[in-house]
Amino acid sequence: MKTVAYISGKIEFNKGGCYVGGQKVECPTNGKAFTGTDELDLLPRIPSLEKRSDTLFFSLLLVIILGVAVLAVLKVKIFGKTLAEYLRPIWYLILISLTAVAWQYLFGLKLDDGLMSIRVSQWIWEICIAVSAYKLIRTAGFGYGNLFFLGVLYSLIIHGLKVSVRYLFYAKTFMYLLDRFLYGSLLVMVIVFLGGSMLLFFKRRGVFS
Repeated sequence: MKTVAYISGKIEFNKGGCYVGGQKVECPTNGKAFTGTDELDLLPRIPSLEKRSDTLFFSLLLVIILGVAVLAVLKVKIFGKTLAEYLRPIWYLILISLTAVAWQYLFGLKLDDGLMSIRVSQWIWEICIAVSAYKLIRTAGFGYGNLFFLGVLYSLIIHGLKVSVRYLFYAKTFMYLLDRFLYGSLLVMVIVFLGGSMLLFFKRRGVFS
């Protein structure tokens, strides 16, 4: 008979296997824990990042939250605009984007439809990003620098939420999270900065007012 041992503690993942307090244990096989086989789209494998650390993760999250809070409270201007001027005209589009992301994890992943629901929800937040850039160019006089910072904001909002969910509920390592964040942020920048730059170019050429 196979003996099953229960070991209490946080599982640390690396290429050598799974460890709890320095003791090697059998890696979880429930499909939600990292097993070293997650595919990366942009980054090469970096062994030092194939790990998890609650202290580091929550410290980085706290720094980002405090940084955004300081920008808002002190009304710091980034490329001539305060944080409120970036967010106030498009708050409902940000809310729709966050709702689409939350729906992906709460319901979309549970549907057996060939990932079509996931694609549709992704199209929703992509459309919201494009509309945000268009709206701010038309109504708030945004320039190229503003579009770049808007892309940074949307990357932190959308993909910051995504990597948080993956870390907290899917036991992913920093290597995987960094790869997914960079990949998602690149997509956001293409939509916001490149797409918005084209709109800005045509606006300055007088194609639309």
